[in-house]
Formats: sequence, structure tokens, C-alpha cells
Amino acid sequence: MSDRFEELEERIEELLERDRSRKRIKDEEYFKVRQLAFDNRTVRALLKLFNKGVLDDLTWVISAGKESLVLAGKGPEGELAIKIYRIYTANFRKYLDYIIGDHRFPPVRDRDKIIPLWAKKEFRNLKRLRDAGVRVPKPIDVVGNVLVMEFIGKDGVPAPLLRDTELVDPGRYLEEILEDIRRSYIEADLVHGDLSEYNIMVWEDHPWIIDVSQAVVTAHPLSFSLLLRDLERVTSFFKKRYRIDVPDPYKLAEELARTKEV
Repeated sequence: MSDRFEELEERIEELLERDRSRKRIKDEEYFKVRQLAFDNRTVRALLKLFNKGVLDDLTWVISAGKESLVLAGKGPEGELAIKIYRIYTANFRKYLDYIIGDHRFPPVRDRDKIIPLWAKKEFRNLKRLRDAGVRVPKPIDVVGNVLVMEFIGKDGVPAPLLRDTELVDPGRYLEEILEDIRRSYIEADLVHGDLSEYNIMVWEDHPWIIDVSQAVVTAHPLSFSLLLRDLERVTSFFKKRYRIDVPDPYKLAEELARTKEV
């Protein structure tokens, strides 16, 4: 066990140093990324995923954000995205706001417990959305603060975000995104809660929704206001960027709420 642990630490060290030299990781981010990657709980979670046969290799760092580190990897399922949730720098208050009121999870006040719960929450949200026909990455496994999911992109290059793409047919994309919001709300009983051009990817000529950890059930007391915010952000982006006619977000939200009550 200790030999495997050391081997994995060496592999992570190699990965970080290589990506730092190639400027994939900015110097100011390096030590934060290193602290997270070498946290004992993170390494043990990764080791368990290797031992379970979920992971075969880690290839490079995709992104290093305030709340998570995302690595590219490989496994029996093909190319994978490995999302490692930060434990020490996480916005604890925000997490509580999205978990309190969600009947699927028990009340938690301990930081060490809430981050693994948050990872499990995203895993379950991805599964429910996918079962409802929403285009989201396929969830593969979750251990501790590490979530493994389908990689959206090819050869380690992530698909571009909606905000970085010039669409040929923006009207169709807007319709597909609104349909995904509808399916999320009506069929999966979920509201994304933070949907925008920053967490919608463009891949194989379709929009893909990502970053669903904060998604709440429709019974959550904030669900309608979060639904309205999602619709406002999405329609506003298409109206400003492409100058196309967009539906009224409040009417859309009310229509979905009425449909849900039937």
C-alpha cells in the first residue's frame, strides 16, 4: 500500500512539474494546486480509484479553480476528467446554502464532511440529469473529494466553452439549452442554479452542461429564484452576443412551475 501511495505521489509530482514548465499551471497557482494534490485524503482517494480499476493514468492538469482542480486521465471508459474538490479553500457558507433544503442529504456542519458530500452531490446530480436526457458528462465514480466523469473533448483538449465559441446557428443552441433546463426541472427535479456561458461547453455541435454540484432539487426553497436566474443569464447572453429575439425568462420560469404543479 505504501509503495503504491509513493508511486502515485511521484506521478502527481511529475504531472505538476511538467504542466508548470509548459505554463499549463501559472506560477501563482502552483503551490495551491500542489497543496491540494498532495493532501493525504486526495492521494488516498485517487489510489482507491486506481485500485478499483476506474483510473489507469493521470495525464495533465485541465484547470485549477478556486473550488476545484480538474485533471485529465485515462481509464477503461476512455478519456476521463478527474475533479478534485478543494477542502481548505472552499466557500463553506455557499455549500451549506445549496445543501440545506435538499432532502437527499443530511445536515452537515463539519468542513471535512461537507466536501466529500459535495462531490457525491455532483455525482448524483449528473446521474439524474443524464437519466433525464440532459447533455452532461457521464458520472463514473466518486471517492471522498474526488469525482471521475466523462471527458468532454478529445485527446486531452477540452471542448470550448459557449462564451469562447462563435455559433453558426445560435437560435438552435438557445432552444437546446432551454430544453435542457426544462428537462432538468420537469424530469430530473433539479435546477442548475449557476447556469451561464461559463459552464456550457460546445461539443459535437451541441451544448453540454457542466459544473452541476450546486444544482438543487425543485423542492428546495430557492429553486424558483435559481431557475429564473439561470433563464435570465442564458437568454441575456444570446440576446447580447447574437442580437436574436429571446423568450421572456420570467414567463418561461412561470410556465415550468405551472407544468410542475400539474
